Amino acid sequence: MQEVESDWWFIGLPEEWRTEQDEDSILIFDQDELGCISLSSLQAKHGKAATEKDLLALMNEVGISVSSGKSCKIGDDYRGWEFETVEEGDYIREWFLYGGGHLLLVSYACAEDDRDMDRAAVDQILDTLRLKSDE
Repeated sequence: MQEVESDWWFIGLPEEWRTEQDEDSILIFDQDELGCISLSSLQAKHGKAATEKDLLALMNEVGISVSSGKSCKIGDDYRGWEFETVEEGDYIREWFLYGGGHLLLVSYACAEDDRDMDRAAVDQILDTLRLKSDE
């Protein structure tokens, strides 16, 4: 198992998955590059620790209704909402999360026909998500 880290969190990946990082996100690809997980950390606009209220405000800002998703807990430290959609032949799972004083946006995208191919693997990967400790 390999480990990927940002400034705020760690996540474990099976060896056959690979990552890329740009200035805004960490991208994680499955072995066939048919699916991609994207993780983006955000800080609250007011500069203080982000809370559920900040997450709800962000979701409202981007036009996502809590009622169209389901509440979720990811790893030990993150809580929020998960959404599933199909757009122009692409299957998309999105998680809007808060934990450790910041917001985390996670998405998984693949072709609609491949929607169930990596579902279990994505859930297992996200279950390894944990905050960095303040050592």
